[in-house]
Amino acid sequence: MQSLSMLFALSGLLQGQGYPQPLTPMIDGLNLAYSLHSEATSVTSKAEHQFELSDYQWQHRLVLVFAPSNDSPDYQQQMQTWQADTTGISDRNLKLVEVLGTGESRVDSEPISPASVAGLRQQFGVPVDQFSVILVGKDGTEKQRSQSPVDLALLFRTIDAMPMRQQEMRSRY
Repeated sequence: MQSLSMLFALSGLLQGQGYPQPLTPMIDGLNLAYSLHSEATSVTSKAEHQFELSDYQWQHRLVLVFAPSNDSPDYQQQMQTWQADTTGISDRNLKLVEVLGTGESRVDSEPISPASVAGLRQQFGVPVDQFSVILVGKDGTEKQRSQSPVDLALLFRTIDAMPMRQQEMRSRY
């Protein structure tokens, strides 16, 4: 068994991976192949993850920005607007979800899977070639929809008029 461990360690060094994690005794090479496969799978899942609205429910409000691509003028305008008031965004527990027809879709700058993108498009009825901004409340329901870029002041007024937000503001002071 010791010579088998040395063989795997040497193989890892030759492949430029450094010394591998401590090896557990194995019956055959199938276990090693399985552990390497699961390691590669975990790297892929870190690169892009499944996005579920329910993961954010009762914690965050979501601004879903649907666009054909990141080259879309409406998308670029919305992204510039989003950068204008990070304090107001944070204060209202907002998360940005970028849903692109082509290019990398993201939630808080983290890539989301193509299956998640397709699911969001289907759930909200937004075609791949259309621009749309949708506000989703903490309860997980759609609160506002626009076919053009949304000004943060308008978005904040909409949120601040919601009963849950008014309760948040009262509890802070």
